[in-house]
Order: sequence, then C-alpha cells, then structure tokens
Amino acid sequence: MKSLVRYAAWPTGISLAAALAFACSSMDEKPAPPPAAPAAKPAPAPAPAPAPAKAESAKATKTKAVEVEGVISAVGQRTITFQMERKGKVREEVVGVDDKTKIEKAGNNVKLRDLQETDKALINYEPEAYTPAIAIKVTGKGEIQKVGGDD
Repeated sequence: MKSLVRYAAWPTGISLAAALAFACSSMDEKPAPPPAAPAAKPAPAPAPAPAPAKAESAKATKTKAVEVEGVISAVGQRTITFQMERKGKVREEVVGVDDKTKIEKAGNNVKLRDLQETDKALINYEPEAYTPAIAIKVTGKGEIQKVGGDD
C-alpha cells in the first residue's frame, strides 16, 4: 500500500499542478484584450467622442442625486438612518457616509459622530444607487415619528 501511495502521489500532484497552471494561464489571457482596445480608440477619437458622452449622460439620469429633507433617527459608524414623509406616510431610509460626504452643521464642516438623533437635515444622495451620500446639511431640530406601514 505504501508503494502505491508513493507512486500515485507524484502523478496526482503533477496533474493538479498542470491543471492549476492551465487555469491561471487562461485567466491571464482574458484581461489582455482591454489594454489593446484603448490603443485602437485614440485614432478615431474625434468622431466617437460624442457617443460616450451621451452614454455617460444617460447613466447620470438613471442614478440622479436627489436632495430630501428628513429627521435623523439613528447614526451608525458609516451610515445614518433618517425619516421623511412620502405619499402621506413617514418612511425610513438608510444612507451610507464616507470620507467624501460633506457634512455641515451650523455653518461648519463636522464629522459623522457630531450628528445626533432629531437633527433635521437636507440629505443629498442617489436613492437608486448603493453609493454614500454626497452631502448632509443639518438645518435644525425635528421630531422622530412612528414609521408608517408597508406599501
């Protein structure tokens, strides 16, 4: 039995190593075409330039940022939860906050930890995207209300 393990281990190991090498080499071949594509684009750049601009503007309209007024009901480590009234009901939304989010309170730039529950704020964010808020501007105090039913 020991001799069988000794002789079978080498071919098995070599087969696994070959399969791994083949898998890695096929993975490396796929990213190679994208660098070649930008080299081809600069020559016809004047004509196709408007087409990408239209595509970008179409994407921008799909995920357009909105500014809503709400009352902060919770402050997390990287998020805020706020309440806003929509269609006659109080809704709660959560939005992320990162280092690029501009947070303003009483005319001064502040950190996330300086926000408090019941702060009334204008929140600028993209509701259809999973991106952090663009800006949060505290405008005063508000009341946390009971959240409306599902719709």
